[in-house]
Amino acid sequence: MAAPKPGIDLRNLSIKCGHCDTYQTLIHYRPAGDWNVYTYECENDTCDREVTRTYLEVPADLDVFARRDPDWHGGKVHAGADHHGDS
Repeated sequence: MAAPKPGIDLRNLSIKCGHCDTYQTLIHYRPAGDWNVYTYECENDTCDREVTRTYLEVPADLDVFARRDPDWHGGKVHAGADHHGDS
């Protein structure tokens, strides 16, 4: 059996807000050349999304999540969250 391809799997990560100390929700994905950019936001009335938004950049060749579902771009249809544009 072949060894699994090395990678980073976002399903094994948690992103927590430094302002309100709650977990953020993945709301958007976009490829950016050799990197994939994931956008996380708080879903509460405490944080201003423009201030506490988190961008996570993952090398595309290591990104297990993007290989698994390359057509996912975030938003209500896919994740149940509101789509807030191409951040």
